[in-house]
Amino acid sequence: MGSPLKLLMICILQIALMLFSILIGIGRAECQVKMHSGSDAEIDCSTCVRHSFVTWEQVVLLCVGLCIVAVGISASIFRSKRLCKIYGFIMMVYAFVVGLTSLLTGLDSVVLDQALTTVTDDNCADEVRLMILTTRINAVLFGINCILDIAGAIYAIKSKELFEFQEIADHHIKFQREVHSQF
Repeated sequence: MGSPLKLLMICILQIALMLFSILIGIGRAECQVKMHSGSDAEIDCSTCVRHSFVTWEQVVLLCVGLCIVAVGISASIFRSKRLCKIYGFIMMVYAFVVGLTSLLTGLDSVVLDQALTTVTDDNCADEVRLMILTTRINAVLFGINCILDIAGAIYAIKSKELFEFQEIADHHIKFQREVHSQF
């Protein structure tokens, strides 16, 4: 399987992961966390909200993500060196941002675990547990997305190089045919 086909497969996996992430977000809980001086964190149970729908922020992120992945798919299908370069650069930047987000989201779950110990209301504790679970799942999904972004960047670069080599080979064959036709 060549680099362009691998790039196409990575793009398809990225789309699947984006859609899966949106579906995971349905039914999530959000509560405001108050940070006190020192390292104490407290959940404000009066602010707990359960999201049973897709938010407009998620739709915007999905649309932006789909547009960027469309660049990778186009680069693979149309064998475009320019699109490979653009997609590879975007994926390198995204890999850094998403990797950092994964790390920070994972650390956020530790704070939420500590804040859960201060909750006395059982209903609120259930919401916080759901919020912790969603945070951990998001951290894992961000990590997987980071790996896909790195792979997308690598295969975009490899595909660009392959397209350049094929272009050189085509020019070489064309030149050989012209030389042989003259003799």
